[in-house]
Amino acid sequence: MFNKFTGEARLVVGDAVEIARDLGASNVEAEHLLLAVTRGGGPVAQALASVGLDFDGLSQALVAETTRSLAAVGVTADAVAFSPYVERPKFGTSAKLVLERALRAGIAEDDKRLSSKHIVLGALRAPTGTVPRALECADVDRAALTTKISALSA
Repeated sequence: MFNKFTGEARLVVGDAVEIARDLGASNVEAEHLLLAVTRGGGPVAQALASVGLDFDGLSQALVAETTRSLAAVGVTADAVAFSPYVERPKFGTSAKLVLERALRAGIAEDDKRLSSKHIVLGALRAPTGTVPRALECADVDRAALTTKISALSA
C-alpha cells in the first residue's frame, strides 16, 4: 500500500510516528496521523485550520476528548499514568483503518497516488473512535469538512 503514497503522504506517516513517540504513545493511532497532516502545510492542512483544526486546535480537541471520555467512567486525567517511553511505536488499529479507508477513498476518486487528502478522508470517515469524538468536542461538522476536503485536488 505504501508504494501508492505520494512523498508528502509518506512524510505524514513518518511524522505521525514521531508525534506518537513524543506524546508517549505505544501505538500510532488515527489522531497522530491527523496531527501530522496539520503540521505539513498545504491545502489540506489549510482546510483543517479553517475549521479550527491546526496543530494546536486539534491537540486541544484531543485533550478535551480524553478528559470527557475519562470523566464518563469516573476517572480524572491526572489519575492516569503515562506509558513508558517507546522508541518506535507500532501502528494501532485506528491508524491501520485510516490507511485502509484512505486507500478506498483514492480508489473511489480514481486517484493513482494517495496523498494527505486521502489520509484525512480516512480519518474523517471513522464511524467511532477518538477522532470523531474530538471533532465533536471542537464543534466541527464532519460532513461539511469531508465535503471540503473531498473537493481538494489530490
